[in-house]
Amino acid sequence: SFPLSPKTSMVSGVDEHQRFQGEGMYMGFATHPLTQGGTAIDPGRLPPFPAILAHRHETAYHISIFPNVFFSLYPDAFFRVRLSQNSPTRTLEHATLQTHSGALGAHDAQKILQEIFEFWDNVNTEDIVICENVQQGTSSPGYSRGRFSFRFEEPLHRFQNMIIDKVLMDEPTRYRIPTGDLSTNLVQLPKRILTEPPKVKESSVAAEQRAFEKRAAGAA
Repeated sequence: SFPLSPKTSMVSGVDEHQRFQGEGMYMGFATHPLTQGGTAIDPGRLPPFPAILAHRHETAYHISIFPNVFFSLYPDAFFRVRLSQNSPTRTLEHATLQTHSGALGAHDAQKILQEIFEFWDNVNTEDIVICENVQQGTSSPGYSRGRFSFRFEEPLHRFQNMIIDKVLMDEPTRYRIPTGDLSTNLVQLPKRILTEPPKVKESSVAAEQRAFEKRAAGAA
């Protein structure tokens, strides 16, 4: 449900994403365990938040609170984005990066925090481009809706149902609170350690688009 850039996948791989949703007006997932991918946000570069339990020092939580706030909580830092919509086609993002006071005493803390900030700034800029392209595509008269992926897009379906409940004037469902998952226990998956960036496979949609463009160029 969250846009995913290639850089993010080096530390928060799709195969390590696990749904993590209780009852409430939000949706989300966890990454467990995080990957040592040689990125600025690799676990262990800064001391973890004191309140985080030891067995969660390699876990990140990605939560979107209805309707306009989402955040990623890593063991040592918290990146939050608040959205403010100016029009049906324009939304502004307000981003905040936070850590705890104990992290400031680590060796090269200011340098590491600057690298973390620059990492998230770069990733978020990539995600904005992805969202803008999706918006343009869904606004096209030729756009046809497809199916959700149950494994990866259930939180997105959950979010859309929240919007529908608020838009419709049906009192029984207008104030409905989504139920939680049957279990929020995280599965202990094998830990990845990357020595080189992961290869990004071309999606079927991208392949079809490339084939269409090739045919169109040949017919011109």
